[in-house]
Amino acid sequence: MTEAKTLEAQRRPLLKIFGVDLLSAGCASALVSPWVTAIDVIVVRKAATGASLGATVRSFVTKPKVPPLGAVIIPFLVYFGTYSTANLCDSVYSATHDLDPTTISSTMPKFLATTAVSTGLCVYKDGYFAKLLGNSAVKAAVPRRSFALFTTRDAVTVFASFNMPSIIAPKLNQLPVTGSLSSLVSTEEASLRTAQMIMPAVIQVVSTPIHLLGLDYNNRQEKLPFRERINAIKQHVHVATPLRMMRIVPAFGIGSVANTSFRRSWLSNL
Repeated sequence: MTEAKTLEAQRRPLLKIFGVDLLSAGCASALVSPWVTAIDVIVVRKAATGASLGATVRSFVTKPKVPPLGAVIIPFLVYFGTYSTANLCDSVYSATHDLDPTTISSTMPKFLATTAVSTGLCVYKDGYFAKLLGNSAVKAAVPRRSFALFTTRDAVTVFASFNMPSIIAPKLNQLPVTGSLSSLVSTEEASLRTAQMIMPAVIQVVSTPIHLLGLDYNNRQEKLPFRERINAIKQHVHVATPLRMMRIVPAFGIGSVANTSFRRSWLSNL
């Protein structure tokens, strides 16, 4: 009987921690998903139509359309699923290793779980937007090559966004930075926030070409020489890369910092 009470007492705070994990993820997702949705629409529409960035943005701003419910809910669910999975993995790791519940881990199980959830949701989201905003003549199922490329893109982005910051933050903290920038790496917490902001943007240099190739296979499903697809990517990559950096910083930069801040603040009050 005593053992049962002890087990129940241990479970109770862990369930509260899980509740904080989910609440933090929900608040951070609500904060960033509208901005990310707008960037997604612009990127996909530009790739599908071949219009200039300025023309695409003007069309988006001057001719706004009420988005389908899915275009609002799906992006929120992508980030809620990703943040909550990362949070829950950190909580389980902290509980099983008797660590502070606010600990941010960089374990392989966290990477695999977060990648699986994020990739599944992102691939569904990208397929949804590609069919919604792509060439009107292309309404077939998203090809397997596009799914494979979107999966690779998301695995790279998730690793850089959720695993790399806790790895490089201690190294940033040791840099001999002086002046106004020193505050960015002055403490371990500041270094972690800086890494969380930088890494998602930097990795877009790698992931954007992969993303554009996936979109090209979806928008032009006919058999084409690979060199022609690469040439098409070259036309868009110089614009799409900074645009996706602008998109990813709210999604996995600001969103990740907000998620971590909410979580740490609320866990400290348990």
